[in-house]
Amino acid sequence: MVASKNQERKGSVGQKAQGPRQIDPRKARIQWIVALAAILAVFGVLVCFLPLGSAVKIGADEDFELSKATLLNHGYHLYTEIWNDQPPLDTVLVAAILKHLSPSVAGPRLLTVFFSGVLMASLFALGRRTLGTLVAVLGAVFLLASPGYLELSTSCMQELPALAPAVAALAILAWGRGRSFRWTDLMAGLVFGVAMQMKLIGLMYLPLVPLIFWVRGLEGRGMVAVKKSAAGVGSATVSGVGDASVVSRRFSMGTFLAAVAAFGVAALGSFVALNYGTGHSLMLQLKQGWEAHISGAQSFEYGAPADHPYDWSILFKNWDATIPALIGVVVLLKQSMRKPFFLVPVAWLLLTYIVLPSHVPWWSYYYVHNAVPLCWCAAVGVATVVEALRSSKRAAQVAVGVVGLGFAGWTGGRVYIQMYSIRNSPQLHSALILKEVARYKPFTEFFFADEPIYTFHSDIPMPPRLAVISLKRLWSGDMTPAKLRAEMEKIKPGLVLLGNDTAELPFQELMDTEYRMCYQDTKYRLFVLRAIARKPDQ
Repeated sequence: MVASKNQERKGSVGQKAQGPRQIDPRKARIQWIVALAAILAVFGVLVCFLPLGSAVKIGADEDFELSKATLLNHGYHLYTEIWNDQPPLDTVLVAAILKHLSPSVAGPRLLTVFFSGVLMASLFALGRRTLGTLVAVLGAVFLLASPGYLELSTSCMQELPALAPAVAALAILAWGRGRSFRWTDLMAGLVFGVAMQMKLIGLMYLPLVPLIFWVRGLEGRGMVAVKKSAAGVGSATVSGVGDASVVSRRFSMGTFLAAVAAFGVAALGSFVALNYGTGHSLMLQLKQGWEAHISGAQSFEYGAPADHPYDWSILFKNWDATIPALIGVVVLLKQSMRKPFFLVPVAWLLLTYIVLPSHVPWWSYYYVHNAVPLCWCAAVGVATVVEALRSSKRAAQVAVGVVGLGFAGWTGGRVYIQMYSIRNSPQLHSALILKEVARYKPFTEFFFADEPIYTFHSDIPMPPRLAVISLKRLWSGDMTPAKLRAEMEKIKPGLVLLGNDTAELPFQELMDTEYRMCYQDTKYRLFVLRAIARKPDQ
């Protein structure tokens, strides 16, 4: 019996030396699949309670995306007739959905819902790559509860459809092995090309690609060294590097550069091929994008990009993720010598807080780019605290549990407020403007509106060159008050929808002589061209 106890004690010590208890891979796989399915199901339930098909407008920039898609379906072209400062893929997809699948706004919004699910699943995969299923679950939950995420997830806007494939590509890379190039890395490059064809903000994530290949190489060195040591050929060191000659043969700098280059070629090829498939000019796309984003402001009649700086207060509004993220960053840095991949979420977070605050203008929906690595680090922080509590005293567990309930209450309240705001937005069935517009629709070719979302719901296109009058376009000088007046005088749209205010318009003389008001409420004034004003009655 003494001998058997000694053997048991030696066995337990051996298990501790080898690390934590191994989990059955099949059970682990079922566990994370069920967890991911549960998170996506919760997200789906929340979406079902939102008026995707009836809300007039949810996201801030839905106007522009739906106006561009409507004009595409009416035979007009991006870049030559419709101003557009981003790649065409998202607009082409929205137009195709409206034309072939769903003429209502629900179809394009469900496209964004799909990409939101891809984004959460990708963050889930990155969390699993770090510290297992608990971090994966917490990261996805933190992201779902981030400020403005539900609104962005249900809006026909480019931000999530562009971000999701970029994060998915990095997740595919993260689950690769070694620094040599593999077919999964080729797939990651192709997916990253999709992200760039959605919106060029995906270029911000390119520095993470060589970093992931590098940390994969460091992990590969450790595995090679362990294998050689076990075989009695090499010698393992404290850092886990092993025989340097073996390592250099397997993971040379040339191999690393070839892998990064192959990813880049795949991404660029995917980007060019998708652009060719949409049938739009790549040169015109790059030209308008350069003028809007790189060349600098040329006109300051409507302010300047510097008037829209990064809003640092959002970190305090999202304190329930910011505080755990600080803990997570410390934990990740401490363990990065043993697990090099832990550098990735920290570097990702640092990258977003270098690029976005230094970029002007900054819009509130850009925060989702900060939110992904912030939620990842926050999940690591919470998981570390939970693990530490298992061996702590009962009083400490109760105290932390009470604090955790406070965190959960604040987070849940924020989600509820987002849902309440969306559910109480103006609805199609109560929009009297659309009923008045419908009277004049048979006699109207173009409909100009301060809020182009109403032109989409009435299926009357905006004047093509006036469909996107964004601040970026005004700053670049591509659109000016004089050009706006000239275009309005040339086209004379049948209907004009303006805000109910006393602001002087660049085309005020045209409005006074050629139009008369046919509808007014507290927010809007609808004008009809005098030439068609009496036609509905006739």
